[in-house]
Amino acid sequence: MAVPNKRILIVDDEPSIANTLEIIFQQFGYDATVVYSGEAALAFVRSHQPSLVVTDVVMPGMNGIALAKAIRMSCPECPVLLFSGSADTKALLAASHRDGNTFEVLAKPVPPLQMLLKVASLLGQKTTPLYS
Repeated sequence: MAVPNKRILIVDDEPSIANTLEIIFQQFGYDATVVYSGEAALAFVRSHQPSLVVTDVVMPGMNGIALAKAIRMSCPECPVLLFSGSADTKALLAASHRDGNTFEVLAKPVPPLQMLLKVASLLGQKTTPLYS
């Protein structure tokens, strides 16, 4: 069952993680797309305007926090959900918070149910695809 107008962009420099999330989201009816860098994600957001971006924090080049800030500037209606398994994330988030930017972060590994429930909440769905 498709979730209308719910395009999710997944950003992670680790293809196995990004591709697994894509499969999970697609199995629950989301229109999911994967890119493997912050730079590619920003280009996608500007041209396709997804409903939500789910991004890793620690990536080469543009990290997930820099990406989230750029998305807030160019597409403020698009929520961004960060996820990370790196200890470096705490310092990056603290610096971002000092600059007045706060973001929600899920810790890797994220159980699929927890990810799906958070995504449904951010997209304003009253029920998740799991229970609809």
